[in-house]
Amino acid sequence: MRRSNRLAWAAASAGLVLAWWWLTVHFNFGGNWTALYCTGDRFPPPPALAHENILVFAGSNGFDGQFYHYLAHDPLLRQDYRKYLDLPRVRAQRILTPALAYLAAGGQSRLIDPAYLAVTLAFVFLGAFWVGRYLNRPAWGLAFLLVPSVLVSIDRLTIDLALAALCVGFLLYTREGPPWKLCLVLVAAGLARETGLVFVGAVCGAAVLRREWGRAAVFATAALPVLAWMAWLHVQLPPPPQASWPWIPLYGIARRLLHPPSYPLAAPVALAAHTLDYLALAGTLLAAALAVRQARRHTLGEAELATLAFVLPILSLGPWDYWDSVYSFGRSLAPLPLMLALAGPSPRPWVKLLPLAMITPRILLQLTPQALGIARALTPW
Repeated sequence: MRRSNRLAWAAASAGLVLAWWWLTVHFNFGGNWTALYCTGDRFPPPPALAHENILVFAGSNGFDGQFYHYLAHDPLLRQDYRKYLDLPRVRAQRILTPALAYLAAGGQSRLIDPAYLAVTLAFVFLGAFWVGRYLNRPAWGLAFLLVPSVLVSIDRLTIDLALAALCVGFLLYTREGPPWKLCLVLVAAGLARETGLVFVGAVCGAAVLRREWGRAAVFATAALPVLAWMAWLHVQLPPPPQASWPWIPLYGIARRLLHPPSYPLAAPVALAAHTLDYLALAGTLLAAALAVRQARRHTLGEAELATLAFVLPILSLGPWDYWDSVYSFGRSLAPLPLMLALAGPSPRPWVKLLPLAMITPRILLQLTPQALGIARALTPW
């Protein structure tokens, strides 16, 4: 019965996402489902996709989902889609979601878009199912939808939702096993996003600390498919541009705090946006502090090492534009508050939930115009 409950709540989570997509596409974007990729006219889509009638937003850079959409049509980069990627090697490293969409569509271009949506829903289902199983509370699977990277991926079809789901799988299978499932999660996480290699390092590092040399050697092999893929891309694609910002710890956050962006919004809305921006930045720093405290007070196991590893990007990520939007830093660093919420220190349970509670409201504010568009259509009065 417990398993069926978890399946039911996970299905409900995926169903809510599908319902949101239908409503926002129907009432806000004229029924054009390609709006979910958030394609901007400054990165026009490949001519080969003209038959998709992609909705292009004027005067916009678009968002990351547009590039993973192109990759789903050509995951092995055998055609000219690479020309339409802003950072070909960086995007192609994160191949899991595009490749699964390509496989689910059987390589047929006309089926790529529904397959991409199906793969995204599958990761929503997996994440919610694993949360319910990890906490032994099936209904809590719905809370997976409030993870920052999950919300952004639902809105913009980015690939970070996959890593969030695999992060929960990592916590579950390091605690319960079996080892082969953990190994699959590790391989998939590294292919979902390069930061997923953190989980391989955490498993191997914890094994070394326990002097389990055989376990460390076995799980180190989970990095091999990822490294092989990266090596192939290194040969096939040009390197990304060199960083042009100083690598000073916390430089990006400090500059963001001193130079907030200007929002072309009504004064009350702009004030709310800025207030929630600062709250989200504070939540990110709080998550880092809690991770360090957890590492000092507990034996360094897999979860503790992985959580601590995600503090490093906070210290080293220099570009201030990365910190301008919660859609950037909240999405990329989401495994940190997610792991704290699930496996962090528990004498005061509300403390470990604080980072998520501080970051998520800013993303919900970003979704408010779409929600209002739906509400106006459904409630004419």
